[in-house]
Amino acid sequence: MSDELPNYVAENYAKAVKRDLGDWVAKNPLPAICEAKYDGIRVFLFKSGEKLVLSSKHGGVYTPRSTPQVFSRITEFLHAPHRMILDGEYVARESKGMFLFDVLQVDDRDVRAKPLAERKKILREILEGTELEVPFTTARTTEGITAFRDKMVNEGREGIVVKNPASSYGQASSWLKLKRFDTIDCFVTAIVETAEMKRTGVPRSWSVAVCDDDGREVGIGNVGSTVEGVDPRQVKKGSVVEVRFQELTRDRKLRAPFILRVRHDKTPEECLFSQFS
Repeated sequence: MSDELPNYVAENYAKAVKRDLGDWVAKNPLPAICEAKYDGIRVFLFKSGEKLVLSSKHGGVYTPRSTPQVFSRITEFLHAPHRMILDGEYVARESKGMFLFDVLQVDDRDVRAKPLAERKKILREILEGTELEVPFTTARTTEGITAFRDKMVNEGREGIVVKNPASSYGQASSWLKLKRFDTIDCFVTAIVETAEMKRTGVPRSWSVAVCDDDGREVGIGNVGSTVEGVDPRQVKKGSVVEVRFQELTRDRKLRAPFILRVRHDKTPEECLFSQFS
Protein backbone atom coordinates (compact mmCIF):
# COMPACT_ATOMS: atom_id res chain seq x y z
CA MET A 1 0.00 0.00 0.00
CA SER A 2 3.03 2.30 0.50
CA ASP A 3 3.18 3.01 -3.23
CA GLU A 4 -0.31 2.08 -4.41
CA LEU A 5 -2.25 4.98 -2.89
CA PRO A 6 0.30 7.77 -3.62
CA ASN A 7 0.58 6.52 -7.19
CA TYR A 8 -3.20 6.62 -7.52
CA VAL A 9 -3.27 10.21 -6.26
CA ALA A 10 -0.40 11.31 -8.51
CA GLU A 11 -2.03 9.76 -11.58
CA ASN A 12 -5.59 10.92 -10.94
CA TYR A 13 -5.70 14.26 -9.13
CA ALA A 14 -7.31 17.11 -11.08
CA LYS A 15 -5.00 20.00 -11.96
CA ALA A 16 -5.71 23.73 -12.14
CA VAL A 17 -4.17 25.82 -14.90
CA LYS A 18 -2.78 29.34 -14.69
CA ARG A 19 -3.82 31.64 -17.54
CA ASP A 20 -5.66 34.84 -18.38
CA LEU A 21 -9.19 34.87 -16.94
CA GLY A 22 -10.70 36.08 -20.23
CA ASP A 23 -9.06 33.24 -22.17
CA TRP A 24 -10.30 30.72 -19.62
CA VAL A 25 -13.88 32.02 -19.71
CA ALA A 26 -13.86 31.78 -23.51
CA LYS A 27 -13.48 28.01 -23.12
CA ASN A 28 -15.46 27.66 -19.89
CA PRO A 29 -18.74 29.61 -20.17
CA LEU A 30 -20.02 31.27 -17.02
CA PRO A 31 -21.33 30.83 -14.37
CA ALA A 32 -18.31 29.48 -12.49
CA ILE A 33 -17.74 27.94 -9.09
CA CYS A 34 -15.16 29.88 -7.05
CA GLU A 35 -13.30 28.51 -4.02
CA ALA A 36 -10.55 29.89 -1.81
CA LYS A 37 -7.14 28.44 -2.66
CA TYR A 38 -5.69 26.64 0.36
CA ASP A 39 -1.93 26.45 0.65
CA GLY A 40 -1.43 22.94 1.97
CA ILE A 41 -0.65 19.38 0.92
CA ARG A 42 -2.91 17.93 -1.75
CA VAL A 43 -4.40 14.69 -0.46
CA PHE A 44 -7.04 12.10 -1.21
CA LEU A 45 -9.11 10.76 1.68
CA PHE A 46 -9.83 7.04 1.25
CA LYS A 47 -12.56 5.34 3.31
CA SER A 48 -13.29 1.63 3.39
CA GLY A 49 -15.72 0.57 6.08
CA GLU A 50 -14.47 2.18 9.29
CA LYS A 51 -10.93 2.54 7.94
CA LEU A 52 -9.68 6.01 6.92
CA VAL A 53 -6.41 6.70 5.09
CA LEU A 54 -4.97 9.92 3.73
CA SER A 55 -2.46 9.87 0.91
CA SER A 56 -0.57 12.66 -0.80
CA LYS A 57 0.79 12.65 -4.34
CA HIS A 58 4.34 12.77 -2.92
CA GLY A 59 4.34 9.38 -1.22
CA GLY A 60 2.90 10.24 2.17
CA VAL A 61 0.38 7.78 3.62
CA TYR A 62 -1.31 8.76 6.88
CA THR A 63 -3.57 6.76 9.20
CA PRO A 64 -5.25 7.63 12.51
CA ARG A 65 -2.64 5.46 14.24
CA SER A 66 0.45 6.87 12.53
CA THR A 67 -0.57 10.53 12.58
CA PRO A 68 -3.36 11.07 15.12
CA GLN A 69 -2.84 14.86 15.00
CA VAL A 70 -4.08 14.86 11.40
CA PHE A 71 -7.15 12.71 12.03
CA SER A 72 -8.08 14.49 15.24
CA ARG A 73 -9.47 17.20 12.96
CA ILE A 74 -11.56 14.79 10.90
CA THR A 75 -14.81 14.29 12.75
CA GLU A 76 -16.98 11.20 12.48
CA PHE A 77 -18.76 10.80 9.15
CA LEU A 78 -22.43 10.32 9.88
CA HIS A 79 -23.62 10.29 6.27
CA ALA A 80 -20.64 8.69 4.51
CA PRO A 81 -20.91 5.67 2.21
CA HIS A 82 -19.13 2.40 3.01
CA ARG A 83 -16.32 3.28 0.58
CA MET A 84 -15.33 6.61 -0.90
CA ILE A 85 -12.47 8.70 -2.30
CA LEU A 86 -12.49 12.45 -1.63
CA ASP A 87 -10.14 15.18 -2.86
CA GLY A 88 -8.81 17.99 -0.71
CA GLU A 89 -5.97 19.80 1.06
CA TYR A 90 -4.42 19.26 4.45
CA VAL A 91 -3.18 22.55 5.96
CA ALA A 92 -1.32 21.92 9.20
CA ARG A 93 -1.36 25.53 10.40
CA GLU A 94 -5.15 25.90 9.98
CA SER A 95 -7.38 25.15 12.96
CA LYS A 96 -9.67 22.94 10.87
CA GLY A 97 -6.72 21.30 9.12
CA MET A 98 -8.66 19.37 6.48
CA PHE A 99 -10.49 20.97 3.54
CA LEU A 100 -12.36 18.73 1.08
CA PHE A 101 -13.68 19.99 -2.25
CA ASP A 102 -14.45 17.05 -4.56
CA VAL A 103 -15.43 13.40 -4.73
CA LEU A 104 -14.14 10.69 -7.09
CA GLN A 105 -15.83 7.52 -5.87
CA VAL A 106 -18.90 6.55 -3.81
CA ASP A 107 -19.11 2.85 -2.93
CA ASP A 108 -18.73 1.09 -6.30
CA ARG A 109 -19.63 4.17 -8.38
CA ASP A 110 -16.94 6.17 -10.11
CA VAL A 111 -18.51 9.66 -10.16
CA ARG A 112 -15.70 11.49 -11.96
CA ALA A 113 -17.71 11.70 -15.19
CA LYS A 114 -20.53 13.57 -13.45
CA PRO A 115 -20.56 17.38 -13.74
CA LEU A 116 -18.87 19.23 -10.90
CA ALA A 117 -22.20 20.73 -9.81
CA GLU A 118 -23.56 17.22 -9.22
CA ARG A 119 -20.38 16.08 -7.47
CA LYS A 120 -20.68 19.07 -5.13
CA LYS A 121 -24.17 17.91 -4.12
CA ILE A 122 -22.86 14.41 -3.41
CA LEU A 123 -19.96 15.82 -1.40
CA ARG A 124 -22.27 18.03 0.66
CA GLU A 125 -24.42 15.01 1.60
CA ILE A 126 -21.31 13.07 2.65
CA LEU A 127 -19.81 15.92 4.68
CA GLU A 128 -22.99 17.17 6.34
CA GLY A 129 -22.22 18.11 9.92
CA THR A 130 -18.43 17.82 9.59
CA GLU A 131 -17.42 21.39 8.62
CA LEU A 132 -14.84 19.86 6.25
CA GLU A 133 -16.33 21.07 2.97
CA VAL A 134 -14.55 23.96 1.24
CA PRO A 135 -17.00 26.89 0.99
CA PHE A 136 -17.68 28.10 -2.53
CA THR A 137 -19.66 30.74 -4.35
CA THR A 138 -21.11 30.91 -7.86
CA ALA A 139 -19.97 33.85 -10.00
CA ARG A 140 -21.94 34.87 -13.09
CA THR A 141 -19.54 37.54 -14.37
CA THR A 142 -15.77 37.98 -14.62
CA GLU A 143 -16.18 40.97 -12.30
CA GLY A 144 -17.75 38.65 -9.77
CA ILE A 145 -14.79 36.28 -10.05
CA THR A 146 -12.19 39.01 -9.54
CA ALA A 147 -14.20 40.49 -6.66
CA PHE A 148 -14.19 37.10 -4.92
CA ARG A 149 -10.45 36.76 -5.57
CA ASP A 150 -9.83 40.18 -4.01
CA LYS A 151 -12.00 39.28 -1.01
CA MET A 152 -10.07 36.04 -0.40
CA VAL A 153 -6.72 37.83 -0.78
CA ASN A 154 -7.82 40.45 1.75
CA GLU A 155 -8.68 37.61 4.14
CA GLY A 156 -5.15 36.24 3.84
CA ARG A 157 -5.59 33.57 1.15
CA GLU A 158 -3.12 33.37 -1.71
CA GLY A 159 -5.93 33.41 -4.26
CA ILE A 160 -8.81 31.31 -5.57
CA VAL A 161 -9.59 28.37 -7.84
CA VAL A 162 -12.28 28.94 -10.46
CA LYS A 163 -14.07 25.83 -11.75
CA ASN A 164 -16.42 24.99 -14.59
CA PRO A 165 -19.56 23.53 -12.91
CA ALA A 166 -20.32 21.44 -16.01
CA SER A 167 -16.88 19.80 -16.12
CA SER A 168 -15.99 16.22 -15.33
CA TYR A 169 -13.29 15.54 -12.77
CA GLY A 170 -9.87 16.14 -14.31
CA GLN A 171 -11.25 17.70 -17.50
CA ALA A 172 -8.42 19.63 -19.13
CA SER A 173 -8.29 23.37 -18.35
CA SER A 174 -11.59 23.31 -16.43
CA TRP A 175 -9.98 24.58 -13.20
CA LEU A 176 -8.20 27.95 -13.10
CA LYS A 177 -5.81 29.33 -10.45
CA LEU A 178 -6.00 33.06 -9.78
CA LYS A 179 -3.33 34.18 -7.31
CA ARG A 180 -2.67 37.53 -5.71
CA PHE A 181 0.54 37.89 -7.72
CA ASP A 182 2.66 35.94 -10.20
CA THR A 183 4.57 33.11 -8.60
CA ILE A 184 6.44 30.11 -9.93
CA ASP A 185 7.56 26.89 -8.27
CA CYS A 186 11.12 26.19 -9.41
CA PHE A 187 14.19 24.37 -8.13
CA VAL A 188 17.68 25.49 -7.20
CA THR A 189 20.39 24.31 -9.58
CA ALA A 190 23.34 26.11 -7.99
CA ILE A 191 24.34 28.41 -5.18
CA VAL A 192 25.90 31.56 -6.63
CA GLU A 193 28.99 32.63 -4.72
CA THR A 194 28.78 36.31 -3.86
CA ALA A 195 31.06 38.67 -1.92
CA GLU A 196 28.60 38.57 0.99
CA MET A 197 28.62 34.78 0.99
CA LYS A 198 32.42 34.76 1.07
CA ARG A 199 32.32 37.10 4.06
CA THR A 200 29.48 35.48 6.05
CA GLY A 201 29.22 31.96 4.69
CA VAL A 202 25.48 32.48 4.16
CA PRO A 203 24.23 32.10 0.56
CA ARG A 204 22.36 35.06 -0.89
CA SER A 205 21.93 34.15 -4.56
CA TRP A 206 20.71 31.03 -6.31
CA SER A 207 20.33 29.82 -9.90
CA VAL A 208 16.87 28.36 -10.50
CA ALA A 209 15.20 26.30 -13.20
CA VAL A 210 12.04 24.49 -14.25
CA CYS A 211 11.46 21.43 -16.45
CA ASP A 212 10.07 21.40 -19.98
CA ASP A 213 7.48 18.84 -21.13
CA ASP A 214 10.27 16.34 -21.85
CA GLY A 215 11.76 16.68 -18.39
CA ARG A 216 14.74 18.76 -19.52
CA GLU A 217 16.06 21.50 -17.27
CA VAL A 218 15.29 25.08 -18.34
CA GLY A 219 17.22 27.79 -16.49
CA ILE A 220 15.17 30.89 -15.65
CA GLY A 221 17.87 33.06 -14.09
CA ASN A 222 19.08 33.87 -10.59
CA VAL A 223 17.21 34.85 -7.43
CA GLY A 224 19.00 37.08 -4.94
CA SER A 225 16.33 37.94 -2.37
CA THR A 226 14.11 36.16 0.15
CA VAL A 227 11.25 37.26 2.34
CA GLU A 228 12.09 37.79 5.99
CA GLY A 229 10.75 34.42 7.12
CA VAL A 230 12.98 32.35 4.82
CA ASP A 231 16.31 31.16 6.24
CA PRO A 232 18.73 31.38 3.28
CA ARG A 233 20.81 28.58 4.78
CA GLN A 234 17.87 26.23 4.13
CA VAL A 235 17.82 27.06 0.40
CA LYS A 236 20.12 24.41 -1.03
CA LYS A 237 20.87 22.85 -4.38
CA GLY A 238 17.83 20.75 -5.29
CA SER A 239 15.44 22.71 -3.06
CA VAL A 240 12.05 23.55 -4.55
CA VAL A 241 11.20 27.20 -3.91
CA GLU A 242 8.19 29.38 -4.60
CA VAL A 243 9.37 32.59 -6.25
CA ARG A 244 7.44 35.80 -6.77
CA PHE A 245 8.41 37.71 -9.91
CA GLN A 246 7.40 40.72 -11.96
CA GLU A 247 7.52 39.13 -15.41
CA LEU A 248 9.27 36.55 -17.57
CA THR A 249 11.58 38.35 -20.00
CA ARG A 250 11.95 37.52 -23.68
CA ASP A 251 15.07 35.52 -22.95
CA ARG A 252 13.05 33.51 -20.39
CA LYS A 253 14.51 34.97 -17.22
CA LEU A 254 12.62 36.07 -14.10
CA ARG A 255 12.49 39.81 -13.53
CA ALA A 256 12.63 41.13 -9.92
CA PRO A 257 12.30 37.69 -8.30
CA PHE A 258 12.48 36.82 -4.64
CA ILE A 259 11.91 33.60 -2.70
CA LEU A 260 8.66 33.37 -0.77
CA ARG A 261 9.22 29.96 0.78
CA VAL A 262 10.89 26.57 0.47
CA ARG A 263 8.40 23.93 -0.69
CA HIS A 264 9.07 20.58 0.95
CA ASP A 265 5.84 19.17 -0.54
CA LYS A 266 7.01 19.35 -4.17
CA THR A 267 9.76 17.74 -6.21
CA PRO A 268 11.88 19.36 -8.96
CA GLU A 269 10.16 17.16 -11.54
CA GLU A 270 6.85 18.86 -10.74
CA CYS A 271 8.23 22.34 -11.47
CA LEU A 272 7.13 22.67 -15.09
CA PHE A 273 7.63 25.51 -17.55
CA SER A 274 3.93 25.22 -18.37
CA GLN A 275 3.25 27.16 -15.14
CA PHE A 276 3.95 30.29 -17.19
CA SER A 277 1.12 29.56 -19.63
